[in-house]
Amino acid sequence: MALLKVSNLCKTYYKGENKIYALRNINFDVEEGEFVSIVGKSGSGKSTLLNLLGGMDTSAEGSVCVGGINILTMSEKQLSQYRKFTVGMIFQSFNLIPTRTAIDNVKLPLIFSNYPRRLRETRACELLYNMGLYNRALHYPSELSGGEAQRVAIARALANKPKIILADEPTGNLDTATSAEIISLLQMFNKKHHITIIMVTHDKETAGRVSHKTVLLSDGEIIKITTNPNP
Repeated sequence: MALLKVSNLCKTYYKGENKIYALRNINFDVEEGEFVSIVGKSGSGKSTLLNLLGGMDTSAEGSVCVGGINILTMSEKQLSQYRKFTVGMIFQSFNLIPTRTAIDNVKLPLIFSNYPRRLRETRACELLYNMGLYNRALHYPSELSGGEAQRVAIARALANKPKIILADEPTGNLDTATSAEIISLLQMFNKKHHITIIMVTHDKETAGRVSHKTVLLSDGEIIKITTNPNP
């Protein structure tokens, strides 16, 4: 059974009396340990789809089954647990809390999930060390470069050891060289730690090179799904 299975997913809204489809009949599977990219131009429905996969929006038709459970039918309490432990989110704008240090940003998910206090520091330090940021642990987001801030955000997303990482344009605010570093880092966690990654991007070339599966969206519909057994 696929780790994630999207079936007949539709997301609509109304403009006056007109029914507009943000997503229409979306169907695809993600196996455990896959790196999947969702590609499309602005307005194609990429971020809408990622919000539904992340349980941040559930007002849709069809199903999004993770581990065989349809998250669109979960209660708020169940969704909260899902967002804490099953998925980790990485955003284009990093979404770090500016008044907290790097290590405190990484510890936040651990606090909300009641991770033992004595182990939070150890876990956060371990993650920052793996990101090459151990010496930046006490720096604030304003004191970090864009690449450093995104690596802190990745560490935060990994804090609770989620099964799936959802990355929304993770290199959108970075230069070419730094973008390549972030993509390589995601690939490393995918290959070495077998973490399933679903990444939204407009960069079709990079997606095709690094992904096991690329889902091409246009106007809320899947145009094509391509596979690459050895990214």
